[in-house]
Amino acid sequence: MKAWIKILPVIGVAAMSAGVLAGCGDGEAETSTPSTAASAGASAPAKGPVTISMMMPFYSTEAPKNNPIIRKLEEMTNTKLNITWVPDAAYKDKLSVSLASGDLPQVTVISHLDGVIYAPAVVSGVQSGAFWEIGPMLKDFPNLSTKLNKDVLRNASHNGKNYALYRPRVLARGGIIFRKDWLDNLGMKEPKTLDELYEVIKAFTLNDPDKNGKNDTYGLVSRKGFADLHMLAGFFGAGNDYEERNGKLVPSFISDEHLNALKFFKKLYDEKLVNADFAVTEGSQSKALLEGGKAGVMISTALDDAPLNDAAIKKTNPKAAFDVISRIQGPKGERIMASPGYNGIFMFPKSSVKTESQMREILGLFDKMFEKDIANLLAWGIEGTHYHLEDGLVTGTEQELALRTADRMPIPQLSVVSDEIPTLKAKETPLAGKVKQMFADNISIAVSNPALSIQSQTMTEKSGELDKIKNDARLKYILGEIDDAGWKKEIDKWMKAGGEKGMEELNAEYAKLNK
Repeated sequence: MKAWIKILPVIGVAAMSAGVLAGCGDGEAETSTPSTAASAGASAPAKGPVTISMMMPFYSTEAPKNNPIIRKLEEMTNTKLNITWVPDAAYKDKLSVSLASGDLPQVTVISHLDGVIYAPAVVSGVQSGAFWEIGPMLKDFPNLSTKLNKDVLRNASHNGKNYALYRPRVLARGGIIFRKDWLDNLGMKEPKTLDELYEVIKAFTLNDPDKNGKNDTYGLVSRKGFADLHMLAGFFGAGNDYEERNGKLVPSFISDEHLNALKFFKKLYDEKLVNADFAVTEGSQSKALLEGGKAGVMISTALDDAPLNDAAIKKTNPKAAFDVISRIQGPKGERIMASPGYNGIFMFPKSSVKTESQMREILGLFDKMFEKDIANLLAWGIEGTHYHLEDGLVTGTEQELALRTADRMPIPQLSVVSDEIPTLKAKETPLAGKVKQMFADNISIAVSNPALSIQSQTMTEKSGELDKIKNDARLKYILGEIDDAGWKKEIDKWMKAGGEKGMEELNAEYAKLNK
């Protein structure tokens, strides 16, 4: 296997208040072109602000206006950012329409369409030359060429070529969030193996861990989407969506390891150790059960939620305490499913970025984001407004923290700066510090998806149908509607519906990349 498939290097994490937000934004929606030409590397001095149009999703109730951090970013980079903010719920449809019509701004966030970044419409655009290939230009920018994670760039590439910059996200982010006070009440130790994890979940259900004399707790709280099952399958030794066997990619869900994880989950369901309505439980509902003292364990893809869970539950129960673990000994040792290292990508359509000099001006903006003062701005906001320093560490009054939370919400949508880059660091709770260190330590056991940077036309076109077959089969198995033989039949159904052809296409591309 080529070196790029290796476990990815660390993508750091800033203090929890900065790292968990992924929100909305600012700016007026209008189309414009850069006003100056840029040379390779550092852009030539501009006579006036370079105007750049963008389209990005937002997650708050309203698209923010006059965001002070974005205004300061414009000032420090000599740019005018005309951002079209689209509600996240409508972004997929807006992106699809804009792709079809060719009406895209100069910087466009490509989020998941049909379950993949490189959906058919995007692939078609790449193949027809509608987007800039930026890979050859990156070497001319001092920060983009040295501070972007090369493996994550590869993950976000299209068949070995870079058409995109990525929005960085933590790599080894998963694990288990649990009630430490319940564990102490029952005289139990942190689970280190799958058997011990089962015993803790069982005790949290049956042994009155909150000592209220009632049988009213769930050991495990789960939610729809099977994200926690995916993490659990990693503990059992399954690959991350795909894995290599005998030089070829195979889908991990057909493996014995994945089936063993299903059997574990089914056992929890049969013994009523998990919420019975997990298949329709929203993330907000599972969070409410955890923070409301009704559940003791969550298998999580985002351990950085734990400090927030802990702060929330302490408002009503000061004696409550959450803790985290991530290293569970399974059949293949300790493993954590890796994220791609990004959440969405920036692409640059030639219909709105007319010349290479304009493309280089835009890359110049992203290159400047890594500069010390700008990186700190993106991480923490404006000193005196969003934070102040105590002993050289970022801290905040209640008012500063509230403003920081609101004003920073759009920033992860437009930043290419990973969390370890800012030089300012924050005061943090012991739990937040533990999570941060865990993210770094777990890089060595992170299991990557070897198929991230290659595409199959069949897989992208039929992803909805194929995912439905797979997820329906998982649910049927857990609920006892099918047995092992029925599970095998569902795998055959998936293969006949396009899975087999899709795997042939993926492996053809995989072979090309690994020559």
